[in-house]
Amino acid sequence: MALTDEPHRLTVIGNGSLREHLEHRAVELGVRDRIHFEGHLPRAELWSRLTDFDAFLFTTRGLEAFGLVLIEAQAHGLPVVYSDLPGVGDILEGSGIPNPPGDPSSLAVALDELGQNSHRCEALATASLINARRYNITTTGRLLRELTLRVTF
Repeated sequence: MALTDEPHRLTVIGNGSLREHLEHRAVELGVRDRIHFEGHLPRAELWSRLTDFDAFLFTTRGLEAFGLVLIEAQAHGLPVVYSDLPGVGDILEGSGIPNPPGDPSSLAVALDELGQNSHRCEALATASLINARRYNITTTGRLLRELTLRVTF
């Protein structure tokens, strides 16, 4: 947030082990007034809150088993800026903005570009909805059945 040119606002949701450190760091960097920290939210409440946001940031440095939270955010029409880790780009199929993990300068550029380019933001929101449909329960069930048939017969 301290490296962005635009006055973005960030909401951090969760009670992870880094929360206290992040709150102190926001104060040190002079951006505490632009960052809102919230505790853990039950899934239904989190989903209802997703419509309040303009984009979803997935800035992990470690591998995720699948990244379900990305698909959930996309199902709510949010453009996704994500850590470019193995497999994540495959899940999103070009419907998000990759960012090198642990590179705050690159992340700031990506956020500013989203904030300044409403057409790109809208295109990513549309691509997000299309991509999320690939993971609905009907499609996933069909693909799992097809895979099971291929490997068992």
